Amino acid sequence: MIVNKNGENYRVGGATYSASVSPDSIEIILGGESAAKLSPFSAVNVFGDGEVKDVPRAASFEVSKEGKNTVFRWLASSSAWEKTEYVLKATELHLEYYVKVYGEGAVDSVEYFCGDPTSESRGSGYEFDRGFTPIPTVDGSAQCEFSAQKSFDEFSFLTIPPLFTYIFDVEGAKDKLTFALAARRGEHNFTKFTYNTASNGVLRRFWFATDQCAHTKVAGEWQTPSILIYGAPSRIEAMKYYSDRYFASGVADVRPAARKPRFWYGPIACGWTEQAAYPAANGLAISQPEAARQETYDNFNRELDRRDLHPTLMIIDDKWQTAYGDPYADGAKWHDLRGWIDRNRAENGRHTMLWYKLWDSEGLPDDECMESESQYNKRCADPTNPKYRERLKKIMHRLLSSDEGCYNADGLKLDFAFFQPVGRSAVSYSGKYGVELFLEYIKTVYAFAKEEKPDCVISASPCHPLFAAYVDHARLHDYHPDLRRSYEEFSFRRDIYRIALPWSLVDTDGAGYRTRRDTVRYLVNSYRLGIPDLYCITDLFGLHITDEDWDSVSNVWKEYGEWADRISEVR
Repeated sequence: MIVNKNGENYRVGGATYSASVSPDSIEIILGGESAAKLSPFSAVNVFGDGEVKDVPRAASFEVSKEGKNTVFRWLASSSAWEKTEYVLKATELHLEYYVKVYGEGAVDSVEYFCGDPTSESRGSGYEFDRGFTPIPTVDGSAQCEFSAQKSFDEFSFLTIPPLFTYIFDVEGAKDKLTFALAARRGEHNFTKFTYNTASNGVLRRFWFATDQCAHTKVAGEWQTPSILIYGAPSRIEAMKYYSDRYFASGVADVRPAARKPRFWYGPIACGWTEQAAYPAANGLAISQPEAARQETYDNFNRELDRRDLHPTLMIIDDKWQTAYGDPYADGAKWHDLRGWIDRNRAENGRHTMLWYKLWDSEGLPDDECMESESQYNKRCADPTNPKYRERLKKIMHRLLSSDEGCYNADGLKLDFAFFQPVGRSAVSYSGKYGVELFLEYIKTVYAFAKEEKPDCVISASPCHPLFAAYVDHARLHDYHPDLRRSYEEFSFRRDIYRIALPWSLVDTDGAGYRTRRDTVRYLVNSYRLGIPDLYCITDLFGLHITDEDWDSVSNVWKEYGEWADRISEVR
């Protein structure tokens, strides 16, 4: 790393960036081009009786060495804290920026590079134009790209949590400029990382923000999550650097190498869309969840055999259970769920996974729940509550154990992560919030499930390295039926999941089942992305898949199965 000093200005250069640092600004330079001119001051806002904006006061500027790194500090007081340090650490591979505050308070949000958050001229200058963040939307309308002139505050429904990175194109510069949010272990008490802009009528400026929502309590001193700043030759490389750093630093757990059971590799038959098609084809006036019944799945099995399709996994989807929060098999839908699961394995070679709804409080007492300000869920299971954790352990035993009275399922499809509790009123038993609360939930489910059945498969959709050790199948999640690009859409998602969850197999999920071209194209090509997954076998909404189409799918599945047989023997 090169450091040159000219008066109070410093020029630093690493492998992926260069910067000009002064008492007033941090200018990021890529390929000789100015990419951004950052205010060194940020706001660590607090909430008590009301929100208090953290306005920085006069700062002194210091430069020091820490090993091979050069550290710039702006020392100040502020309206919310007794003392504040704004720190920029220049390393060989990236710049790292964070804030340290001293005093007491409940952190409501952190606004990075905003300067004075109460000023009309708040924010930092930018020379980038198009932004990208890996948050796929359900309908594909916003699809991760946005104009740098506009704020981007998209809640992640599918990739929860996402890779917290913003990657910008700078015209004239070869590399992409990346700002990535990286927290220390146990410090991910946020759900979002937003890009914000405002104009003072003359000049538009930007800053980033997180949403601690008063759940981070400070008594003494606290260091914010860091913003890593670096250049990368592509979006993929930018995201990979972020993910790899989590593993290399030990913040994210590394998954030990282990041989995966053959049935994990699929193919998969998931009944969700079939639960709409079967009633429609048979004149049954029942809803899609109501069709999560034995008759539907008996027919599914018959049709799979008729089409010469032989999955190793079958997923019974929403709503096979009486209550989401404390799931027992609904006797009106399943005459003998345990017997059906055992027969499906013995007679058809199909292991059964059960769909499991996260966070839902249906059937739970109030003292095992917490509040939420989400528009989707106002009352959630609290995964840190000892009473709920005891119940959750019993649930995993009920669903997965081969003991008498249990269902002997072979895995769980965890869904509805977007029901996670949000807002200031979302107070958990442990005080954890956001990513940390969800991580605790997933780790607990995973541990309890593996205690009952070590080779059971856990399917989920978090897309962050913190979760890599606790997900067996990375599910690519829902595809909006009005789209007509299933293969391209899922290819894009697969690339992101391979970065975030490198040890997980990829469940390619289901096509849209609205047009033959898009549906069949995906059914015969999804093996290129991961585990083929068939959601529907009955004609639906006028969609007719021909016998020749099904023959093609069958041939692909046979070839994939032969590959899976070989790969599972050596891995």
